[in-house]
Amino acid sequence: MPDRSTITGLPTLAWLRAFEAAARTESFTAAARELGLTQAAISYQVRALEDYLGCAMFDRLPRGVRLSAMGIAYLAPVRKAFDDLAISTVGLFGANDRVSLSVLAPVSFGSLWLAPRLPGFLARYPAIEVRLSATIWGNTAPSASVDLEVRYGEGKWSGHLCEPLIRQDMVVACSPDFVQRAALGLGTNGDIAALVKGRMIHIMGHENHWLAFAAAHGIADMVQTPGSAPGPTVDTTIAALELAASHAGCVITHPLFLAGYLASGRLVVPSALSCPDDQGFHVLTPERPQRTRREVHVFREWLKETAASEPH
Repeated sequence: MPDRSTITGLPTLAWLRAFEAAARTESFTAAARELGLTQAAISYQVRALEDYLGCAMFDRLPRGVRLSAMGIAYLAPVRKAFDDLAISTVGLFGANDRVSLSVLAPVSFGSLWLAPRLPGFLARYPAIEVRLSATIWGNTAPSASVDLEVRYGEGKWSGHLCEPLIRQDMVVACSPDFVQRAALGLGTNGDIAALVKGRMIHIMGHENHWLAFAAAHGIADMVQTPGSAPGPTVDTTIAALELAASHAGCVITHPLFLAGYLASGRLVVPSALSCPDDQGFHVLTPERPQRTRREVHVFREWLKETAASEPH
């Protein structure tokens, strides 16, 4: 019987490390190359783990290996344990050297939500440098240069590990002057319809948001088909919000984008009416044979923690 871990009930760290690397790369040879060991050493450590657990973690194939059903079930908690250990190590002791990671986010999310909160991360993890890039349309394939990405959608993207981040109902916003000029006492469906009709600001790719809002509140005559109502069209939420703040009309958006505008008084939410959104923001990391770097785990967990701490 192989030596047991000094912690009762746990296999040794070396066995677990060999198992995780072999499972991720689907190869004892690739795992050996990654860990600086021989293929025989990886095979021995995996076999020792299997003997200790009394269960096969892999099906041995003529070419390579494949996780067994129990191996698939065991891999998730093993990965989480390694990730938690990496995050705790960086959080308590910092990184040994300065490291960097590349983050890609929609331009509006990156500018209006992430950027104002990023100083908190940098103060907490001063050894990690963040390179934040913006995109208007989400990529459909993982990029080798991106460590972590935020996307808006249904949460179904191949080639990525995807976790939900923020999902909010949508609200209507406009400038205070725009409300005054409309001379309406808001509070009813008819009032909000009169306010926005003919004064809608549209965002490319999200033209259906106005249609969903109208359908949710029984005012379908406000807009018949996506993009059919008159009003300017822009390609980013930032541009739409700036137009609304300049009294050009009303925008339908997520509250997470409005904090700065509401605080400055440039925009108001004139009605308590909202509209559910069947899509949301997700955090993605590319699926790669290499183990995800610990600074990426740290940033991902901070991002999820920060989003969960705020009202949705």
